Amino acid sequence: MTVSLALRDHPRISPETKARIRVAMDKLGYKPSHLARALATGKSNLIGVIVPNSSDPYYAEVIRAIEDHASALGHHVLLANGSYEMERYAERVRDMLGLHVGGIITAPPFRNERPQLPAFLQELRQSESQIVLINRELRPPIFHQVAADYTAGVKMVVEALAERGHTRVAYVSGQPAMLPIRQRLAAFKRFAQKCGLATDDSLLATSDLTFAGGYGAGRQLWTSLRKKPTAIVAFSDAVAVGVLRFLQEAGVPVPDDVSVVSFDGTAVGAFTHISLTTVVTPMYEIGKQALALLMGAMAGEYPEPQSLLLPVTLALRESIGPAVRRKS
Repeated sequence: MTVSLALRDHPRISPETKARIRVAMDKLGYKPSHLARALATGKSNLIGVIVPNSSDPYYAEVIRAIEDHASALGHHVLLANGSYEMERYAERVRDMLGLHVGGIITAPPFRNERPQLPAFLQELRQSESQIVLINRELRPPIFHQVAADYTAGVKMVVEALAERGHTRVAYVSGQPAMLPIRQRLAAFKRFAQKCGLATDDSLLATSDLTFAGGYGAGRQLWTSLRKKPTAIVAFSDAVAVGVLRFLQEAGVPVPDDVSVVSFDGTAVGAFTHISLTTVVTPMYEIGKQALALLMGAMAGEYPEPQSLLLPVTLALRESIGPAVRRKS
Protein backbone atom coordinates (compact mmCIF):
# COMPACT_ATOMS: atom_id res chain seq x y z
CA MET A 1 0.00 0.00 0.00
CA THR A 2 2.84 2.39 0.87
CA VAL A 3 4.51 1.75 -2.49
CA SER A 4 1.23 2.25 -4.33
CA LEU A 5 0.58 5.55 -2.59
CA ALA A 6 4.15 6.71 -3.17
CA LEU A 7 3.93 6.01 -6.91
CA ARG A 8 0.80 8.19 -7.03
CA ASP A 9 2.66 10.93 -5.14
CA HIS A 10 0.11 10.76 -2.31
CA PRO A 11 0.59 13.44 0.39
CA ARG A 12 0.28 10.81 3.14
CA ILE A 13 3.71 9.47 2.18
CA SER A 14 6.69 11.54 3.28
CA PRO A 15 9.25 12.81 0.73
CA GLU A 16 11.94 10.69 2.41
CA THR A 17 9.92 7.48 2.00
CA LYS A 18 9.13 8.32 -1.62
CA ALA A 19 12.84 8.83 -2.29
CA ARG A 20 13.74 5.47 -0.69
CA ILE A 21 11.08 3.72 -2.80
CA ARG A 22 12.43 5.28 -6.01
CA VAL A 23 15.96 4.12 -5.15
CA ALA A 24 14.67 0.58 -4.54
CA MET A 25 12.76 0.65 -7.83
CA ASP A 26 15.90 1.68 -9.72
CA LYS A 27 17.96 -1.11 -8.12
CA LEU A 28 15.34 -3.74 -8.92
CA GLY A 29 14.59 -2.37 -12.39
CA TYR A 30 10.92 -2.22 -11.44
CA LYS A 31 8.44 -0.69 -13.87
CA PRO A 32 4.82 -0.05 -12.83
CA SER A 33 2.26 -2.12 -14.76
CA HIS A 34 -0.44 0.14 -16.17
CA LEU A 35 -2.49 -2.93 -17.09
CA ALA A 36 -2.39 -4.28 -13.53
CA ARG A 37 -3.36 -0.88 -12.19
CA ALA A 38 -6.29 -0.70 -14.61
CA LEU A 39 -7.50 -4.16 -13.58
CA ALA A 40 -7.20 -3.27 -9.88
CA THR A 41 -8.82 0.15 -10.01
CA GLY A 42 -11.09 -0.15 -13.04
CA LYS A 43 -9.31 2.85 -14.57
CA SER A 44 -6.22 3.40 -16.68
CA ASN A 45 -4.11 6.25 -17.95
CA LEU A 46 -5.46 5.64 -21.47
CA ILE A 47 -7.57 8.26 -23.26
CA GLY A 48 -9.64 7.01 -26.18
CA VAL A 49 -9.91 9.13 -29.33
CA ILE A 50 -12.27 8.13 -32.16
CA VAL A 51 -12.44 10.30 -35.30
CA PRO A 52 -13.91 9.72 -38.77
CA ASN A 53 -10.53 9.81 -40.52
CA SER A 54 -7.23 10.40 -38.72
CA SER A 55 -5.49 11.26 -42.03
CA ASP A 56 -7.79 14.25 -42.54
CA PRO A 57 -5.61 17.35 -41.87
CA TYR A 58 -8.35 18.77 -39.61
CA TYR A 59 -8.46 15.75 -37.32
CA ALA A 60 -4.70 15.16 -37.54
CA GLU A 61 -4.12 18.56 -35.91
CA VAL A 62 -6.79 17.94 -33.26
CA ILE A 63 -5.20 14.57 -32.44
CA ARG A 64 -1.74 16.15 -32.20
CA ALA A 65 -3.00 18.57 -29.56
CA ILE A 66 -4.69 15.81 -27.57
CA GLU A 67 -1.51 13.71 -27.62
CA ASP A 68 0.73 16.63 -26.66
CA HIS A 69 -1.31 17.59 -23.62
CA ALA A 70 -2.24 14.05 -22.59
CA SER A 71 1.44 13.10 -22.53
CA ALA A 72 2.24 16.09 -20.32
CA LEU A 73 -0.38 14.81 -17.85
CA GLY A 74 0.95 11.24 -17.87
CA HIS A 75 -1.78 9.83 -20.11
CA HIS A 76 -1.53 7.88 -23.36
CA VAL A 77 -3.83 8.17 -26.37
CA LEU A 78 -5.55 5.16 -27.92
CA LEU A 79 -6.60 6.22 -31.44
CA ALA A 80 -9.25 4.64 -33.67
CA ASN A 81 -11.01 5.54 -36.91
CA GLY A 82 -14.79 5.35 -36.88
CA SER A 83 -15.42 6.36 -40.49
CA TYR A 84 -18.99 7.66 -40.81
CA GLU A 85 -20.72 4.50 -39.59
CA MET A 86 -22.43 4.45 -36.18
CA GLU A 87 -21.96 0.69 -35.82
CA ARG A 88 -18.22 1.09 -36.26
CA TYR A 89 -18.23 3.76 -33.54
CA ALA A 90 -20.12 1.36 -31.28
CA GLU A 91 -17.44 -1.31 -31.81
CA ARG A 92 -14.62 1.15 -31.11
CA VAL A 93 -16.29 2.45 -27.94
CA ARG A 94 -16.87 -1.08 -26.63
CA ASP A 95 -13.26 -2.03 -27.36
CA MET A 96 -11.98 1.03 -25.52
CA LEU A 97 -14.21 0.50 -22.51
CA GLY A 98 -12.89 -3.05 -22.36
CA LEU A 99 -9.39 -1.56 -22.02
CA HIS A 100 -10.58 0.63 -19.11
CA VAL A 101 -9.90 3.95 -20.86
CA GLY A 102 -10.27 6.92 -18.56
CA GLY A 103 -12.53 8.71 -21.04
CA ILE A 104 -13.28 9.10 -24.75
CA ILE A 105 -12.99 12.07 -27.12
CA THR A 106 -14.93 11.47 -30.33
CA ALA A 107 -16.77 12.87 -33.35
CA PRO A 108 -19.71 10.48 -33.92
CA PRO A 109 -21.68 10.57 -37.19
CA PHE A 110 -24.69 12.48 -35.88
CA ARG A 111 -26.93 13.98 -38.56
CA ASN A 112 -29.15 16.14 -36.35
CA GLU A 113 -28.68 18.64 -33.54
CA ARG A 114 -31.00 16.52 -31.37
CA PRO A 115 -30.04 13.00 -32.43
CA GLN A 116 -31.75 9.81 -31.35
CA LEU A 117 -28.93 8.14 -29.47
CA PRO A 118 -28.14 4.50 -30.31
CA ALA A 119 -28.20 2.05 -27.41
CA PHE A 120 -24.44 2.07 -26.78
CA LEU A 121 -24.39 5.87 -26.37
CA GLN A 122 -27.44 5.81 -24.10
CA GLU A 123 -25.63 3.28 -21.92
CA LEU A 124 -22.45 5.36 -21.99
CA ARG A 125 -24.39 8.47 -21.03
CA GLN A 126 -25.80 6.69 -17.96
CA SER A 127 -22.45 5.21 -16.92
CA GLU A 128 -19.53 6.75 -15.05
CA SER A 129 -17.46 6.91 -18.25
CA GLN A 130 -16.90 10.41 -19.58
CA ILE A 131 -17.17 11.44 -23.22
CA VAL A 132 -16.35 14.70 -25.02
CA LEU A 133 -17.54 15.47 -28.55
CA ILE A 134 -15.35 17.40 -30.98
CA ASN A 135 -16.64 19.27 -34.03
CA ARG A 136 -20.20 18.40 -33.03
CA GLU A 137 -22.52 21.10 -31.70
CA LEU A 138 -25.65 19.47 -30.27
CA ARG A 139 -28.40 21.89 -29.23
CA PRO A 140 -28.86 21.50 -26.32
CA PRO A 141 -25.68 19.60 -25.39
CA ILE A 142 -26.17 16.12 -23.97
CA PHE A 143 -22.45 15.34 -23.77
CA HIS A 144 -19.52 17.66 -23.12
CA GLN A 145 -18.61 19.20 -26.49
CA VAL A 146 -16.04 21.47 -28.16
CA ALA A 147 -16.62 22.99 -31.60
CA ALA A 148 -15.69 26.01 -33.69
CA ASP A 149 -18.14 28.83 -34.32
CA TYR A 150 -18.70 28.01 -37.98
CA THR A 151 -21.96 29.98 -38.06
CA ALA A 152 -19.89 33.12 -37.46
CA GLY A 153 -17.41 31.87 -40.08
CA VAL A 154 -20.13 31.46 -42.71
CA LYS A 155 -21.33 34.97 -41.94
CA MET A 156 -17.79 36.32 -42.48
CA VAL A 157 -17.55 34.56 -45.85
CA VAL A 158 -20.93 35.73 -47.16
CA GLU A 159 -20.34 39.31 -46.02
CA ALA A 160 -16.83 39.37 -47.57
CA LEU A 161 -18.25 38.23 -50.91
CA ALA A 162 -21.23 40.62 -50.76
CA GLU A 163 -18.90 43.54 -50.02
CA ARG A 164 -17.00 42.70 -53.21
CA GLY A 165 -20.17 42.75 -55.30
CA HIS A 166 -20.83 39.00 -55.53
CA THR A 167 -24.46 37.97 -55.81
CA ARG A 168 -24.20 34.72 -57.77
CA VAL A 169 -22.31 32.43 -55.39
CA ALA A 170 -22.14 28.64 -55.70
CA TYR A 171 -21.73 26.41 -52.65
CA VAL A 172 -20.11 22.97 -52.53
CA SER A 173 -21.38 21.05 -49.52
CA GLY A 174 -19.96 17.85 -48.06
CA GLN A 175 -20.99 14.24 -48.38
CA PRO A 176 -22.00 12.31 -46.28
CA ALA A 177 -24.26 14.92 -44.73
CA MET A 178 -23.03 14.85 -41.13
CA LEU A 179 -24.18 17.42 -38.57
CA PRO A 180 -21.49 20.10 -39.14
CA ILE A 181 -22.01 19.82 -42.91
CA ARG A 182 -25.77 20.34 -42.53
CA GLN A 183 -25.31 23.22 -40.06
CA ARG A 184 -22.88 25.02 -42.32
CA LEU A 185 -25.11 24.68 -45.39
CA ALA A 186 -28.13 25.95 -43.43
CA ALA A 187 -26.11 28.94 -42.22
CA PHE A 188 -24.93 29.68 -45.77
CA LYS A 189 -28.48 29.69 -47.12
CA ARG A 190 -29.64 31.92 -44.28
CA PHE A 191 -26.88 34.53 -44.65
CA ALA A 192 -26.96 34.38 -48.46
CA GLN A 193 -30.62 35.36 -48.43
CA LYS A 194 -30.00 38.08 -45.86
CA CYS A 195 -27.17 39.60 -47.93
CA GLY A 196 -29.04 39.46 -51.24
CA LEU A 197 -27.18 36.54 -52.83
CA ALA A 198 -28.94 34.26 -55.31
CA THR A 199 -30.57 31.23 -53.70
CA ASP A 200 -30.97 29.14 -56.85
CA ASP A 201 -30.66 25.40 -56.04
CA SER A 202 -28.63 24.94 -59.24
CA LEU A 203 -25.81 26.79 -57.44
CA LEU A 204 -25.55 24.00 -54.86
CA ALA A 205 -23.37 20.91 -55.32
CA THR A 206 -22.19 18.09 -53.08
CA SER A 207 -18.77 16.52 -52.87
CA ASP A 208 -16.84 13.82 -51.08
CA LEU A 209 -14.51 15.43 -48.54
CA THR A 210 -11.48 14.95 -50.78
CA PHE A 211 -9.42 16.74 -53.43
CA ALA A 212 -10.98 14.52 -56.10
CA GLY A 213 -14.46 15.27 -54.78
CA GLY A 214 -13.84 19.00 -55.03
CA TYR A 215 -12.48 18.61 -58.57
CA GLY A 216 -15.64 16.77 -59.64
CA ALA A 217 -17.96 19.26 -57.96
CA GLY A 218 -16.14 22.19 -59.58
CA ARG A 219 -16.44 20.59 -63.01
CA GLN A 220 -20.14 19.85 -62.44
CA LEU A 221 -20.93 23.43 -61.47
CA TRP A 222 -18.89 25.08 -64.19
CA THR A 223 -20.08 22.86 -67.04
CA SER A 224 -23.76 22.60 -66.06
CA LEU A 225 -24.50 26.28 -65.44
CA ARG A 226 -25.17 28.54 -68.42
CA LYS A 227 -24.77 31.59 -66.20
CA LYS A 228 -21.58 31.00 -64.27
CA PRO A 229 -21.14 31.90 -60.60
CA THR A 230 -18.76 34.72 -59.71
CA ALA A 231 -17.66 32.89 -56.56
CA ILE A 232 -17.55 29.33 -55.22
CA VAL A 233 -17.62 28.54 -51.51
CA ALA A 234 -16.32 25.07 -50.61
CA PHE A 235 -17.11 23.16 -47.42
CA SER A 236 -13.45 22.45 -46.64
CA ASP A 237 -9.94 23.30 -47.82
CA ALA A 238 -9.52 19.85 -49.37
CA VAL A 239 -12.63 20.34 -51.48
CA ALA A 240 -11.51 23.88 -52.43
CA VAL A 241 -8.12 22.61 -53.59
CA GLY A 242 -9.91 20.24 -55.95
CA VAL A 243 -12.06 23.12 -57.24
CA LEU A 244 -8.94 25.25 -57.83
CA ARG A 245 -7.34 22.39 -59.75
CA PHE A 246 -10.33 22.06 -62.07
CA LEU A 247 -10.50 25.82 -62.68
CA GLN A 248 -6.79 25.92 -63.49
CA GLU A 249 -7.11 23.08 -66.02
CA ALA A 250 -10.20 24.72 -67.54
CA GLY A 251 -8.31 27.98 -68.01
CA VAL A 252 -10.57 29.91 -65.63
CA PRO A 253 -8.51 32.58 -63.82
CA VAL A 254 -8.95 32.91 -60.04
CA PRO A 255 -9.99 35.41 -58.76
CA ASP A 256 -10.35 37.43 -62.00
CA ASP A 257 -13.17 35.23 -63.31
CA VAL A 258 -14.30 33.49 -60.14
CA SER A 259 -13.40 33.74 -56.44
CA VAL A 260 -12.92 30.64 -54.27
CA VAL A 261 -13.38 30.56 -50.49
CA SER A 262 -13.36 27.63 -48.06
CA PHE A 263 -13.27 26.49 -44.43
CA ASP A 264 -10.73 24.88 -42.03
CA GLY A 265 -7.51 26.87 -42.39
CA THR A 266 -5.27 23.83 -42.93
CA ALA A 267 -1.69 24.43 -44.06
CA VAL A 268 -2.38 23.41 -47.67
CA GLY A 269 -4.41 26.57 -48.34
CA ALA A 270 -1.39 28.84 -48.00
CA PHE A 271 0.60 26.85 -50.59
CA THR A 272 -1.84 26.29 -53.46
CA HIS A 273 -0.88 27.99 -56.75
CA ILE A 274 -3.43 30.68 -55.84
CA SER A 275 -3.37 30.98 -52.06
CA LEU A 276 -6.75 30.09 -50.60
CA THR A 277 -9.05 32.43 -48.70
CA THR A 278 -10.39 30.35 -45.83
CA VAL A 279 -12.10 30.43 -42.45
CA VAL A 280 -9.37 29.43 -40.02
CA THR A 281 -10.47 26.94 -37.37
CA PRO A 282 -8.44 26.65 -34.14
CA MET A 283 -7.96 22.91 -34.64
CA TYR A 284 -5.11 22.55 -32.15
CA GLU A 285 -7.05 24.52 -29.55
CA ILE A 286 -10.10 22.28 -30.09
CA GLY A 287 -7.99 19.24 -29.20
CA LYS A 288 -6.41 20.99 -26.22
CA GLN A 289 -9.75 22.16 -24.82
CA ALA A 290 -11.38 18.77 -25.45
CA LEU A 291 -8.73 17.06 -23.34
CA ALA A 292 -8.99 19.69 -20.60
CA LEU A 293 -12.77 19.23 -20.57
CA LEU A 294 -12.38 15.45 -20.36
CA MET A 295 -9.90 15.72 -17.47
CA GLY A 296 -12.31 17.99 -15.60
CA ALA A 297 -15.23 15.66 -16.26
CA MET A 298 -13.25 12.66 -15.03
CA ALA A 299 -12.48 14.61 -11.86
CA GLY A 300 -16.19 15.25 -11.32
CA GLU A 301 -16.00 19.01 -11.87
CA TYR A 302 -19.08 19.37 -14.08
CA PRO A 303 -22.60 18.42 -12.97
CA GLU A 304 -24.02 19.34 -16.39
CA PRO A 305 -22.75 18.90 -19.98
CA GLN A 306 -20.35 21.68 -20.93
CA SER A 307 -20.33 23.30 -24.39
CA LEU A 308 -17.35 25.30 -25.70
CA LEU A 309 -17.65 27.25 -28.96
CA LEU A 310 -14.28 28.57 -30.10
CA PRO A 311 -13.93 31.66 -32.35
CA VAL A 312 -12.78 31.49 -35.97
CA THR A 313 -11.11 34.05 -38.24
CA LEU A 314 -11.21 34.74 -41.99
CA ALA A 315 -7.83 34.64 -43.75
CA LEU A 316 -8.13 36.81 -46.86
CA ARG A 317 -5.72 35.59 -49.55
CA GLU A 318 -5.32 35.67 -53.33
CA SER A 319 -8.36 33.55 -54.23
CA ILE A 320 -10.95 36.27 -53.47
CA GLY A 321 -11.56 39.39 -55.52
CA PRO A 322 -14.28 41.70 -56.88
CA ALA A 323 -17.18 40.12 -58.75
CA VAL A 324 -16.87 40.00 -62.51
CA ARG A 325 -19.88 41.23 -64.49
CA ARG A 326 -21.63 38.30 -66.16
CA LYS A 327 -23.89 38.62 -69.19
CA SER A 328 -27.41 37.24 -68.71
